[in-house]
Amino acid sequence: MVLFDPEKHLSPLSLVQGANDAFLPLARAARVNPGLVLIPGDEDCKALWERYSMPEHIRDHSARVAEMAEALVRRAVVLGMKVNVEAVRAAGLLHDLGKAWSISRGGNHAQLGAAWVMRETRNAPIARAVLFHVFWPFPEKCDEAHFMIAAVIYADKRTLHDGFVSLEDRHADLLERYGVNEAARGRIQAAHMQGVRIEENLSRRLGLELHDHVPEQGRLVLR
Repeated sequence: MVLFDPEKHLSPLSLVQGANDAFLPLARAARVNPGLVLIPGDEDCKALWERYSMPEHIRDHSARVAEMAEALVRRAVVLGMKVNVEAVRAAGLLHDLGKAWSISRGGNHAQLGAAWVMRETRNAPIARAVLFHVFWPFPEKCDEAHFMIAAVIYADKRTLHDGFVSLEDRHADLLERYGVNEAARGRIQAAHMQGVRIEENLSRRLGLELHDHVPEQGRLVLR
């Protein structure tokens, strides 16, 4: 995976020819460079926020999730893991891309957001992290191959609106807002318990008690 750069991945002619098409520059580049898996930078992610009418409060939340996920992956890189920082940050910024649509029109926001991310970026690992950020129906591995998914799940479960909280506080908020019946409460509880297991696994791998840490300038610091 490489970070998208219009000067490298799009010719001036293709920019002119595609000025009126339905795709943003990154999506156009993904189509003319089929051998590359491109990573959207912050500006590309914000362009997608605009395209899909993400409300301001969800943008603020997404920025905080990306901040936490980035701090996790930077710690992993320091410890020798081969994980792409830019890709994990992008997954955090885009994890709730489908949230506003699903609130107003119904549907699963993780599935919808993943479909939009795949359409716009053709980056399957980032789309997969968006798809599974609410619940991961597989063993909660936190190795290099699965780190992006684990980081985004955990970052989202530690972020309440635009602030960092414990897993328990986030769980209580979700129960209050979305626990409308027994089935919903069961799903919320299952996701919370998965978050607890991921926190334990990430803490062991990163050598920190993560429930005591928050991100600050790309690092994990004691709160």
